[in-house]
Amino acid sequence: MAEKNPATVVVGGDIESAESSKRGNGLHRAMSTRQVSMLAIAGTIGTGLFLGSGKALVKGGPVGALLGYSVVGALVGIMMISLGEMSCFTPDTSNFVGFATRWVDPSLGFALGWMYYIFSSLLVPVEIVAAGIVLQYWDPNTKHLAIFVTVMLAAYVIISFCGSQYFGEVEFWFGLIKVVTLIGLVLLGIVVDLGGSPNHQGRIGFRYWKEAPLNDSYLNIKPASAARFIGIWATFTQAAFSYGGIESLAVMAGEAKGGKKTMARAFKQVFIRIGAIYISCIWIIGMCIKRTDEHLLSALAQGSGTAAQSPFVIICRTAGIKVLPSIINAVVFTSALSSGNEGFFIASRTLYALAEQGHAPRFFLKTTKRGVPYYGSLATLLVGLLAFLNVSSGSTQAFNWLSNLTTLSNMICWVSCLYTYTRFYKACMFHNIDRRTFILRGYCQPYLSWAAFVFFLIIITFNGFASFVGGFNYQDFLAAYITIPTFVLLFFGWKFGKKTKMVQVADIDMSSGF
Repeated sequence: MAEKNPATVVVGGDIESAESSKRGNGLHRAMSTRQVSMLAIAGTIGTGLFLGSGKALVKGGPVGALLGYSVVGALVGIMMISLGEMSCFTPDTSNFVGFATRWVDPSLGFALGWMYYIFSSLLVPVEIVAAGIVLQYWDPNTKHLAIFVTVMLAAYVIISFCGSQYFGEVEFWFGLIKVVTLIGLVLLGIVVDLGGSPNHQGRIGFRYWKEAPLNDSYLNIKPASAARFIGIWATFTQAAFSYGGIESLAVMAGEAKGGKKTMARAFKQVFIRIGAIYISCIWIIGMCIKRTDEHLLSALAQGSGTAAQSPFVIICRTAGIKVLPSIINAVVFTSALSSGNEGFFIASRTLYALAEQGHAPRFFLKTTKRGVPYYGSLATLLVGLLAFLNVSSGSTQAFNWLSNLTTLSNMICWVSCLYTYTRFYKACMFHNIDRRTFILRGYCQPYLSWAAFVFFLIIITFNGFASFVGGFNYQDFLAAYITIPTFVLLFFGWKFGKKTKMVQVADIDMSSGF
């Protein structure tokens, strides 16, 4: 049995080694506490909540949707606290890519890093296209889409090359718009539910909860009890999509002023985002709209991607409020732009982290005087050019197949981070590190991490069940599962190619950082 090495002990991870400091010289700690806090609360809130929440209501009913978002929200909270504990222990530029490489297996770090780069870089063209669709609400001329794509890519590049401080400032104001809007919409929903709408439609209360709390006919499954269960299960995947990108907060640890204190505060604020924003929005939507609302079903069937399918717009129209739909459409538009901007930033930093760990060419470590990894930004720009595929109708299907690669990337990242945390926890126990001295630590560990790990694995495994209902649909099947073989190929390709081995707990270095 390997002996415990007292030289590797760090109390709370407070000592940053010279090697760690040297590694972090390329990127600058320029993001303020204010900026990081807003990113933690608003972050990648976008079309998943503004538009996708209606799908959850239709699939699971008002109670099923609330249950789905609450359960997945709790699991995401567990994952984020686990990730936050590791990030605050070592607030370095390598983020979860470095954690997986040094605490689990280099192959996991390689697969996780490149999988996350694929996700975050593809988020750029996907969100630009989403914003372009919303833009057609005001400008239906599709010939202008190419101009819009060009302008947005140029804007992302300019913001990126200005440095993390300016990126943080742009995202702060984008985030503030989203938060203020959502708070206003929730308050509006409460007024409408209590009977204060302009058209005097009367008090709604819990009427829709009593009439049809769950979906008794989801996908025409019999009996009704099975339909209810499958409907609720479908909301889990929908909720996971809405929470997607929340883990990107860890990528910013290496560029935040205040290091551990700033990041600890930011990770704790994630629960504000989950509880006060996501759960309250789903709750009020289920109170004001019935699952079978014809306007909601029609908008989802058309799949316009505009504010027309937003439950909040439907609430406004039903209540006779005419001006708000355009305002909501504008907020959805800025949310899509914000998500694409954050994807651009995160992708370039992910390449930087991969290069640090030896999983990508070393030239991705080169930075400008402002601390911008310019090769990573240029590589992400090339991926962003895929947005032009959607300008041509003949290339739309190719773009859709590429965007399917992002479907499960978040949950695969969450599962990898949770498993990495269990290894981190074992290493702390082995090296006699007292976690009570940490600036941020999770409770009931590692049991909660294992529970979330298993639950996310189950969601990943059965997320494509709908492709088997009513006959096998291979397109839906591939869209649901194509991310899994991609991750497996990356993992085993690096493992066999480099002959990597799992890092033994006794060999995990808890003192030198990265």
